[in-house]
Amino acid sequence: MKLFVIGCFVVLMVEGVFGKGVLKRDVNEKALKKDEDVYGELNEQDTDLQKDQEDYYDEAEVSDNQPLDNGARRTSVKLDLLSKPETFVQMIGETVRLPCSVSSKDALEVIRVWSKNSNPIFQGDINIKNKHNYLLLPNGTLQVVLEDAEDFGTYSCTLLLSDSERPEVEHKIIQKTSANITALYSNNKMNVFETDDSATLTCEVTGYPRPTVSWYKDNDKLADGESLTIQRVKPKHAGAYRCFADNKIGKPAHQHINIYVNHKPLIQVDKYIVNSDHESDAELICDVSAYPAATVNWQKDGETIVSNEPKIKLERRRNNERNVLIIKDLNEKDFGKYSCVAWNSLGKETKDVNLVKTPVVRKFEKNQSNESTKDVILQWKVESKQPISMHELQYRKQGETNWKTISPDVTDAENDVYLIKHTLKNLEPGLYETRARSKNGHGWSEYSKTVPFEGVLAKHGAHHSKPKHNKKENRLQESSLDIPAQHRSEELVPVGESTSSSTSLTSSLILVLLTVLTLRQ
Repeated sequence: MKLFVIGCFVVLMVEGVFGKGVLKRDVNEKALKKDEDVYGELNEQDTDLQKDQEDYYDEAEVSDNQPLDNGARRTSVKLDLLSKPETFVQMIGETVRLPCSVSSKDALEVIRVWSKNSNPIFQGDINIKNKHNYLLLPNGTLQVVLEDAEDFGTYSCTLLLSDSERPEVEHKIIQKTSANITALYSNNKMNVFETDDSATLTCEVTGYPRPTVSWYKDNDKLADGESLTIQRVKPKHAGAYRCFADNKIGKPAHQHINIYVNHKPLIQVDKYIVNSDHESDAELICDVSAYPAATVNWQKDGETIVSNEPKIKLERRRNNERNVLIIKDLNEKDFGKYSCVAWNSLGKETKDVNLVKTPVVRKFEKNQSNESTKDVILQWKVESKQPISMHELQYRKQGETNWKTISPDVTDAENDVYLIKHTLKNLEPGLYETRARSKNGHGWSEYSKTVPFEGVLAKHGAHHSKPKHNKKENRLQESSLDIPAQHRSEELVPVGESTSSSTSLTSSLILVLLTVLTLRQ
């Protein structure tokens, strides 16, 4: 019986195994039906499972590969556009890389569309414009080699994720341009102002980055900004104003504008006394400013001097503002007082210049003090065609009547100019004044203008007002300051004694002294 059962089981197993093999090889219908009767429930489950798997793969295939109407592909990876808008300021010949980064490194199949000024230049990795200076890098960055002005503009990168998802980043490439002045003008079209008018000068500029603008007059910087305002115009404000624009790209730009102020002539004379000698030459100079322009001439003894070369020559220099009278081969009658006379429709001005043979003392140039030696060093110059034989220096305290007179040493001249330096020693505190003159073969010069100066002890006097201290006392004070605060009581009080005991001992000594004094009395 046991052998029968085992045999049946073997037969059933063989039939089951070979039955499935027949199914796979498309066996006859009868054998297939028999297997389905025996294993129908299992075969039905296998068939459903296979069908589920086929349906799954079909759906995945459609999801991954079926293109959308707009050419984008669906992706199961969530993407974010990481790149932010940037502005690049560059020059022709430079290379720019415009980023378009996404949040997932696995999203390699995302389609980017690059556009310039809204015109597509890249669809995916296809160079639509076929420009050799555009290159799409593997990470989606667009590299642009700037060849000409057309390569500057606005570039945008768009991700084609779906019909509704199209994130975009926009970059700008702006061309660096050097500073340029496009207009320079004043609030008065004629650039002519009356005294106390308000004048505003404007300098309009272009360039990227934006240029900085500065204003200059006679090489002196006045202000920064595209506008310069003078609240109340005076004759001194007339002249050329220069606008200077710079953005560090190329050469700075600069232009100037002249403004004019209506006023009567103003005369400036550098040397009111001019030294020369017989058979030498002399130049007399006066600078005249006026608007409208002034008429200028030189006069001597009330008579107008006319050009009579080679003896007399009249010149105009520095935009006709400098008026020069040149006299050659001087004789005795050429020395004396000359007048520079200027006039226009608004008034007249006159300034005198003396031509002399005696020395001319120029202004004092230095006033040096030496606190350690209590000395003052005075220095000045003297002009003389003839050799100097003597110098004289006078000084006194301000408010005093009498002068103290000194004769400084005479040194050699350089180009008819003598440099005199003298030291006044041990001056008392206070304010002083000084003057000087010199002598040559034609006599003494006039005294120079009186010049004030300060005695060096004026500073030392402050020290004398401070209370004096005994040197030993000072040393004690200084040494005590070197002792840290927490240790000072330990240093000053003997070991083993307290502060209170020290105070008690001091009181006892004072009592003993008072007793002794009483007994003596």
